[in-house]
Amino acid sequence: MKRIKKRKRYRLKRPAVVVSGVICAVCAVAFAGKAVSGVAEQKKQAQAAYYEAYYEEEADDRPLVCIDAGHGGSDCGADYAGAYEKDETLLIARLVKRHLESVGVKVLMTRDADTYLGLDERVEICNNASCDVLVSIHRNLYEDDPSINGVETWIHHELPEDDVFLAEAITTRLDAIAGIKSRGVKGGSMTDSEEDYRLNRNTCCVSCLVELGFMSNANDNRLITEKPEETASAISDGIMEYLNSRK
Repeated sequence: MKRIKKRKRYRLKRPAVVVSGVICAVCAVAFAGKAVSGVAEQKKQAQAAYYEAYYEEEADDRPLVCIDAGHGGSDCGADYAGAYEKDETLLIARLVKRHLESVGVKVLMTRDADTYLGLDERVEICNNASCDVLVSIHRNLYEDDPSINGVETWIHHELPEDDVFLAEAITTRLDAIAGIKSRGVKGGSMTDSEEDYRLNRNTCCVSCLVELGFMSNANDNRLITEKPEETASAISDGIMEYLNSRK
C-alpha cells in the first residue's frame, strides 16, 4: 500500500537543492595515511555547498510540487543517436518548473544540474520536504522497432484515485499535442504490473512517472526537439488541474 502522511507546509529559504551522495571515483580508493587530493576535496566541498537545502517552516498553504528529472551524472539513462535521456529530462523539468512558478506554485527539483542521484535519495528529498505532488520525467527507447511510439504515465499499482487523476490530466494534455499518441495511464511497471517504480512506491504524496515518448521514434522526439515548451506546458497544466481540483 502506498504510504500517505499528513503534510506540513514549507517556504524555501533558499532555492531548493539536495545532498547528492555522489562519491568521486578518485576518492573511493583508500590510501593509508594519504589525504584526499586538493582537487577532489574542492569538488566534494562544491557539491556539498550546491546541494545543501534550507527550509523555513511557516504557515503557507501554497502547494509544493517535486519535479524529478530522471537519471543524471554518471547515469545517462537511455541514449540514442547521440542524445541522452538525462539531458532531455532535465530540459523539460526546468521548463515545467518555470511554468509552475509563474502561477505561484512552489517547486522543488530533485536535481537542477547534470548530477547523479540514487532513487532512494530522490524519495528522501520529496518526503523530507513534505511535497504535495511528485512528477518524475523520463523517456522510453525501443531500438528494435523505431515505429513504436507514444507517451505513457505510470502510477502505483493500486491505482490511488488522486494518482489516477494527476496522471490522466497530464497524459490527456500530452495526447493533445499534434501527432502525439497516448499509450495511457498504467499501474506498476514495465516488468511487472504489481511491482511499482521506487518513486511511486515510497513517496508519501500523489505521484506519477511520465514517459515522454520513445527516443527511437522520430515523431516522439518532436516533443523535445521542436515542442519543448508545449510539452512542459502540458505537464504543468495537468499538475495545475489536479491541484485546482483539491481546493
